[in-house]
Amino acid sequence: MRAAVPNPGSPPCAGSQTAARRGAVLLEVVLAVAVFVGMAMAVLGGLSTCLKSARHVGLEAQATDLAVTLLSELQLDLLPVEDAGPEVYEDETLQEWTWQVAVVPIMTELAELEVNRVEITIRNTVYNYTYRLNYLLGVEPMEVGGGETME
Repeated sequence: MRAAVPNPGSPPCAGSQTAARRGAVLLEVVLAVAVFVGMAMAVLGGLSTCLKSARHVGLEAQATDLAVTLLSELQLDLLPVEDAGPEVYEDETLQEWTWQVAVVPIMTELAELEVNRVEITIRNTVYNYTYRLNYLLGVEPMEVGGGETME
């Protein structure tokens, strides 16, 4: 048997250098893809958190607005200051929201002033979000002829 003699015009181990170069390029491509996927996952994770926070802020803003509106209606005597609800809003755009009022009388040392702790609860049934607003609402009795009082 004759031993294979390399071609005198080609560099020694030319085939193994080409395979090594191809292997290095493949490794670079795999690493580049892995870095890209890792960065994409980090960006998507941050975006998801950002969207959840934005939705929470929107829900909180709308619930706060609804609670303050309900409190204003109580202060203006458009609604009676008594326990009510939970009720669904009549407006079609607010069908996913409910409201509830809980009133607890508070005893004071001043006989001429009646104070109630009013708790307004606003709920979003779609996102299972609850907002509570507590407020002390004072009611001064009015005098009606002859020293009688009417509340």
